[in-house]
Amino acid sequence: MPSRFKSVTGFVLAGGASRRMGRPKALLVLGGETMIERQVRLLRAVAGNVFVAGWQGKSSTSRLPGILRELSLLPDELPGRGPLAGIYTGLKKARTEYNLFLGCDMPFVDSDFLEFLCARALDTAADVTVPKSRQRWLIPVCAVYRRRAREVIRKSLEAGENKITRFFPRVRCEVIPWRVIARAGFGPAVLDNINTPQDFEAAKKRLAEMNSRQSIEAED
Repeated sequence: MPSRFKSVTGFVLAGGASRRMGRPKALLVLGGETMIERQVRLLRAVAGNVFVAGWQGKSSTSRLPGILRELSLLPDELPGRGPLAGIYTGLKKARTEYNLFLGCDMPFVDSDFLEFLCARALDTAADVTVPKSRQRWLIPVCAVYRRRAREVIRKSLEAGENKITRFFPRVRCEVIPWRVIARAGFGPAVLDNINTPQDFEAAKKRLAEMNSRQSIEAED
């Protein structure tokens, strides 16, 4: 882990009702590990400390894989307000200025991309450093937020604005365009997420194809 990232705290965003999926996305098994285990592993590779934000109550901790029970689980301070509430909860807990948040439904993001994101955040010193997908969507659940933004987020939540990007015009935002991400060598699926059983099945198939391709390349 680059020493400069020891001052970054990582948070898995594990809230949400997962209505379209029909079961908690955090506990979906992909590539032999649950999504929440995977995201914690990735965050640990780049951040000094890792927490789980938005977990739905202490009564649910027994459902977590054993390796994660050592982590601090932070229930949303404002339940039912979406991932913005999870980000606010994390920023209130954070003791570092820079904080990396990662949704539990992104199966193809990797530690190299998270390092790239953190480096950009530290270099620009923006309040929010957020990537843009190849479809030109902002991906605010894979982004770096400075602790000093939490009061603006609090006011946004108090005003009933649950959409994450609504507060962006009120802070200094660094948007990383897709062309920059692609130029850095990242593939088109790095920012994809899964919302439905069909998405999950497609992700499993894609992962199997990627693993098969890597095995062939290793043999060559």
